[in-house]
Amino acid sequence: MFLNIGFIMIFKHMLSESNKEPTSNKAIEILVCIPTYNAESTIKKAVLQCKEFADQILVINDGSTDNSEMVARDAGAEVLTHKINRGYGGAIKTSLREGLKRNAKVTITFDADLQHDAKDIPNLVKPILSNEADLVIGSRFLEGNGQVKTYRKFGIKLITKMVNSFIGNSIKDAESGLRAYSQEAISLILPSLETEGMGMSAEILLKASVQKLKIVEIPRKEMYPEGIKTSSKNSLRHGFGVLLTILKLIVETKPLTAFGIPSLIFFISSGISTYFVVESYNNLGRLPLGLTAFTVLLVSIAFFFVLAAIIIYVLSRISAKMNYYNND
Repeated sequence: MFLNIGFIMIFKHMLSESNKEPTSNKAIEILVCIPTYNAESTIKKAVLQCKEFADQILVINDGSTDNSEMVARDAGAEVLTHKINRGYGGAIKTSLREGLKRNAKVTITFDADLQHDAKDIPNLVKPILSNEADLVIGSRFLEGNGQVKTYRKFGIKLITKMVNSFIGNSIKDAESGLRAYSQEAISLILPSLETEGMGMSAEILLKASVQKLKIVEIPRKEMYPEGIKTSSKNSLRHGFGVLLTILKLIVETKPLTAFGIPSLIFFISSGISTYFVVESYNNLGRLPLGLTAFTVLLVSIAFFFVLAAIIIYVLSRISAKMNYYNND
């Protein structure tokens, strides 16, 4: 009898365990990821602010040399640590990858330096949950924000204009780190992301436009907490690096446009030059050596741009497929 009771209890236990859904497959409504590098003075407050609006808080500790990891854990966040500092882009890629792994309906990136207001999170989430957007940006320039420093505003607007010119959009703030992503958006853009540095914000928008994702902006404020340094990088070097990254990404993502426009310019120039060569030959009975050589050079450059556009376009498609299968 006791043996039978034992078997029944074991069977019931096994049945109850089999009915439990694995935690890794449970859908999370809102996951907030906080890329962090040496932010022990601010990370606790950032975590505590976000906890009110999220189901999970994940701090991406990007090789910090201070106590950021311990402080974040004490504040109640889960921490994933990079052994070395990979840069902002590397931390964002890890954030998006974790959002996909954890089956989060909405994955939010939130800076650790307290420039963002956690109260904006519900506004970021709403367009995604209502299927009105794939990617939502917290923009500093939808409703005038006097707190953004003048030199930063100039750089942000210049970068935004460059991004908009190639994605055919009217985004106001291409550099904002406060963003929300749907799971589908992450699955489409993550495999092709390459940037490790600060150019990641622009790369995501360029790759999102290639995938024809719907991008929406909501207003947010830029905050500068007193006594807290919001960036450890030289602003000029940072801006120049982002611009170079954008140019590189434009060439990679839209090579036909990037090389097609200069190619057209050189073809038109060579056509004008050819006209003067022919006119000179008709008047003098001989080819003008310098102008003829210049015309040949213009035509050669034009064909070079056409060839480069075709080659880079093919390579970019192959690279995208390789990245997809390597990350699958």
